[in-house]
Amino acid sequence: MKVVQKYGGTSVGSPERMRAIAKRAARQFSEGLVHNAIVVSAMAGETNRLVDLVRQVNPSASPRAYDMAVAAGEQVSVGLVSAALESEGLRALPLLGHQLGIVTNDAHSRARIQSIRRDVIENAWRNGMIPVVAGFQGVTADNAITTLGRGGSDTSAVALAVALEADLCEINTDVDGVYSADPRVVKAARHIPKMDYESALEMASLGSKVLHPRCVELAAKYRMPLVVRNSFDAEEARRTWIMPLTTEEALESPVVTGVSTTKAVARITVEGFDPNTTILKDLFQRIAEADTNVDVIVHDRHPRGHLQSVGFTVPTEDLEKTLAAIRSIQSSPGCANLQVSQETGLAKVSAVGVGMRSHSGVAGRFFGVLEGAEVPVLMITTSEIKISCIVPEASADRAAQVLHDEFL
Repeated sequence: MKVVQKYGGTSVGSPERMRAIAKRAARQFSEGLVHNAIVVSAMAGETNRLVDLVRQVNPSASPRAYDMAVAAGEQVSVGLVSAALESEGLRALPLLGHQLGIVTNDAHSRARIQSIRRDVIENAWRNGMIPVVAGFQGVTADNAITTLGRGGSDTSAVALAVALEADLCEINTDVDGVYSADPRVVKAARHIPKMDYESALEMASLGSKVLHPRCVELAAKYRMPLVVRNSFDAEEARRTWIMPLTTEEALESPVVTGVSTTKAVARITVEGFDPNTTILKDLFQRIAEADTNVDVIVHDRHPRGHLQSVGFTVPTEDLEKTLAAIRSIQSSPGCANLQVSQETGLAKVSAVGVGMRSHSGVAGRFFGVLEGAEVPVLMITTSEIKISCIVPEASADRAAQVLHDEFL
C-alpha cells in the first residue's frame, strides 16, 4: 500500500507534535506501511512571520526574492520531522521541492505544479527510508524557487500522491474532517464520514476551510481518495473520506450535504456602459491581472435607458486593488461615464448537495427559510448542486443556522 500523509502547520507546531508524528510513522512502519511519504507545512505562524519580514524589508520585493524567503519555513519543518523520525529508529530522507523535482510554472507565489519525479521517492522506499517532503514549494525550469499560494501544502501532497499512483492521500489537520456546517456557528453541525468530490469542491470553494479548492480539484481530476483526519486524535477517531460514491450512495445522499459561509465579502457595482463595447472583457481582464478572484456576478440593464450595469463580489481584502484595476480602464474610450460604487460588510451563505439534482423545491425552501428569519438576500448564484446568496455579514450566522435546521 502506498500512502502520502500531509501534516499542516498546527500538526508540526511544536517539538512534541513532531515527535507524535514520528511515533505514529514508526508504529505504521512496524505494521507494514513501508511505502509512506510525509509532506509537511511550515510550523503554525511561521509563513506569516516570514511574509511580514519581507514586507518590512521591502514591500515591493521581487516575486523571486519573496518566494525564496517565504519557502524557508517548510525547510525547517522537513529537517525537524526527519530528525524526529530518526529518534524513533527510522531512516528519513528530507527533501525540498527542487530535490524532489517538483517543477512548476514561473507564477511566483501562486505557481502551478507541472511535473514531479517519482523515482526519488521510490528509491527511498526501496532502501527502507521514509521521505519527508516540503509542501508549498517547487522550482521553475531555471531553478528559481516558487511557492504555490494558499493551500499549497495540500496541493503538494495530492500532486505527489497522483505522481506515485498512491492508494490514498491523507490530510492531517486540527479538525476531525468535514462537517455539515462550521461547528462554531451551528452547534448541531454533523460530522460527514464520506462525501463525493463535487460536494467537497463546492464546500471548499464556498468557505469551508478544511481543504483548499485546488487540492480537491486535483484529487477529483485523478480520482485520488482523500482522507481528512485530526492529527491530535487516536487512529480510530472520526475522519472524512472524499472519493467517488457508489450509485447507491449517490441516490441515498441527502438533498443538502452542508451549509457554508464566507465572511468579509465586498460588492462592487459598475454602471453606465454601452453593451456594444468591450468594457466587460476589459474590466474583468484587468481584475484578473490584479490577481483577484471575482465570485458572484449579476449583469443587468441600467435603470436609465439602454446602458448596462454589472455587480460582482470580491474578498474585502482585495477591494482596494480591484478598485484600482477598475480605475485603470476609466480613461479608455467609452468609459468616462462609468459609475463605480462599493459595499462592504457582506457575506456569502451557501447550501451544497448532489441531492439537489433529483429533488425539486429546494430553492423555494432555501429562500423561504431566509425570508422567515428576516435575512435580506442581496445577490444570488446557483449551480446544479448549490445555491449561494449574498447577505449582510451581521445576518450570516443566523442564515447558516436556519438553513442547517431546515435541510439537515
